[in-house]
Amino acid sequence: MPDAAASSLRSMTKMVRIALGSVALLLGIIVIVLHSVDLGRFKQSYLPSVEAAFNRRLDVGEVRLSLVPTPAIRLSDLKVFDSPDEAQTALFSATQVEMRLRSWPLLKGRFEVSALVLDKPVLNFFKQPHGTFNHSDIVHNEIAAGGRRGVKKPDGATIADSASVPLLIPGNLSIRDGQFNLIAKGQAPININGINLSIGEFSSAAPFPFRASLNYPGLKTIALEGELDYQEAKGRVELKNNRLTINQLNLPVRAYLSNLAATPQLQLDLNTHNVDAKSIFEILAVFGLSPGDVEIAGPMDLFLNISGPSNALITRVRGLFKDLQVHGKHVMKGRLSGEVSVRLPIGSGAIVQRLQGSGKLMSTGKLTNADLIKRIERVTGMIGLSKDERREATTFQTMEADFKLAHGYAEFTRLYLVNKQMEVSGVGTMTLEQPTFDMAISTTLSPQVSARAGRGRMTSYFKDKRGRIVVPLKVRGPLEKPSVDLDTGRIAQSGLPQNAEKGFNLLFRRLLR
Repeated sequence: MPDAAASSLRSMTKMVRIALGSVALLLGIIVIVLHSVDLGRFKQSYLPSVEAAFNRRLDVGEVRLSLVPTPAIRLSDLKVFDSPDEAQTALFSATQVEMRLRSWPLLKGRFEVSALVLDKPVLNFFKQPHGTFNHSDIVHNEIAAGGRRGVKKPDGATIADSASVPLLIPGNLSIRDGQFNLIAKGQAPININGINLSIGEFSSAAPFPFRASLNYPGLKTIALEGELDYQEAKGRVELKNNRLTINQLNLPVRAYLSNLAATPQLQLDLNTHNVDAKSIFEILAVFGLSPGDVEIAGPMDLFLNISGPSNALITRVRGLFKDLQVHGKHVMKGRLSGEVSVRLPIGSGAIVQRLQGSGKLMSTGKLTNADLIKRIERVTGMIGLSKDERREATTFQTMEADFKLAHGYAEFTRLYLVNKQMEVSGVGTMTLEQPTFDMAISTTLSPQVSARAGRGRMTSYFKDKRGRIVVPLKVRGPLEKPSVDLDTGRIAQSGLPQNAEKGFNLLFRRLLR
């Protein structure tokens, strides 16, 4: 009997092993088969419904279902075309879209997306002449299911009931190597590449982590990392504990988006103290807002605010300079302090044309424009400065400038420079793009220099009430090589006789040539 029982147990064990092996083999076959199942034949069933909802034509290459390493549906070569009027242009495209599914709901016949991964997506925004974008009708369209108002069912297509196919935001979202293109008629397109986005454990109950990065022409990778707080009831997303990394800077950022159901409203603040001015001006140079050949270093405070509706944003920037070191080939070498405030509304046209603002700068140092220095030395040499005094003529103990920014110009309402030999004051303008001067300045010699140079009859016409010689000049032309000439209009106002004015003017022209 014991032998019979043992034999029976061995037979049962063998049968169980055979059964388990058969089940495993069957599951393996199912997994292998499903791993390469092409769902393309179902496109005619579901694509018309999606196209009707978005009022856009869609195209998909392969649609495949896989079970390993995790259940997922993969769509290759997805394209969402523009409005019917521009049906040949892709509003959105992606090399691959992967929707990872939760296993347990899938066994019950329900699709629940746990993660969405977009590989090399491209988003094309076209700004229309009247100011709207090519996606605006999607934002305002009533996307509905089950025959709701505003959606026409295509022939032969059915729209699933919302109770059986719930709309779920994936818990994780990833974008790999994306691209964004903004195109407006009459403007250079904006192309942003290398867009990467990672959102983990999406929740409306608590903040969740995210990281976004992109490449902008002329700058290194720009990255924003921290937490997102999605407040569904308020239709609001808030950035918490965020840091912006750009070039060598790592800056704190506070921001939120509201009114998500209509036109989103943005409020973003970036405030930091004692930040490196070198990195700030390198960024400004990329946008043509700072001369690229000027080296600026030292601490500064930066206050930045971006606010308004998404289609009419306004950027406000305020910078406080704290004794910066400046070295410009065509401007100056020295120290710089002061404050500048600018306002940049979103819109068409070049940035420098839309820029508005004002500033007050104070500096000490030496002028470094070689061509301008030669002209100053010729003038100062003619009026009686010694060799040592001529060397001092371009070094100033005080340089002050008050200015306003508008319509692509910097208007200098006050320009004031002082050294031992002279005092210079003036007003005028400078274009921001390819800087060009149009300045009227007065060079007032010190009493000592005026006394040495003031013995001649001619110079009496150029003396002020304190006996100092005042020479009116015009400075015009590009920053690299401006021209310096006598201001004949102001000379005439001084009462200089016509024949004397002509001779004096010819003398200066020879010296300034």
